[in-house]
Order: sequence, then structure tokens, then C-alpha cells
Amino acid sequence: MRTVNQEVVTRNLLQFCYTCEDAHLCTTEEACEACWAAKGLLDLEEENGAEETRALLFEYYA
Repeated sequence: MRTVNQEVVTRNLLQFCYTCEDAHLCTTEEACEACWAAKGLLDLEEENGAEETRALLFEYYA
């Protein structure tokens, strides 16, 4: 399992927690991650081909 980097945490906080009525209950980053996972919002697996696409775009623009 890969760890969640700060950019993903910040994006998820803005996207999912801003409108959540229970946001005040999540006092730590770990609590937020558990909440996202329970609601099916935390996607830890890369979509099929995402890494290959990223590598091809890097080669194209590098």
C-alpha cells in the first residue's frame, strides 16, 4: 500500500471535507484518511495504465 502524499491530502481536504457535516470529528490526518476510505473516496490504487501514460507524457515533454 502506498502512502498518501501531502498534495493528495490537501486536495481531498478541499474536495471532500469542506462540505462534510462531520468534518469537525476528523482531528488528525489519519482520521481523515480513515473517513475517506470508509466512504470509498480514497483511491489508493493507480488506474490501469496511469503509470504508463505518465511515463509516456514525461518522455514526450522532457
